[in-house]
Amino acid sequence: MKAKPRAVTTVGSLIVRESPVKLSVNVSPDVGARLRRLAFDERLSESSIVEVALGQLFAKIATDAGLGRFLREHGATLRRPAPRR
Repeated sequence: MKAKPRAVTTVGSLIVRESPVKLSVNVSPDVGARLRRLAFDERLSESSIVEVALGQLFAKIATDAGLGRFLREHGATLRRPAPRR
C-alpha cells in the first residue's frame, strides 16, 4: 500500500510540497481509548484515523455553518480556560 502523497502547490514556477500541520487536542478518556485501541488493532496511526475521520465529516457537511450546528448539537463547546480574576 502506497503512502498518500503530500499536497503540492505551485507558486509561480516553484513547486512547494506542503508539510503536515501538527495539532494537539484534548479528547475524553473514552474517545482516546477507542482511538488507541482502533489504531493498534487495525495497524493504523492515530493521526491517520483522525485525518480521515475529519475529512469524511467535512465532506459530508459542506458548509462551516452547517458543521458548526452539527458539532454544537453533539456537545462541542469552546474549551478555553476561564479568565483569571
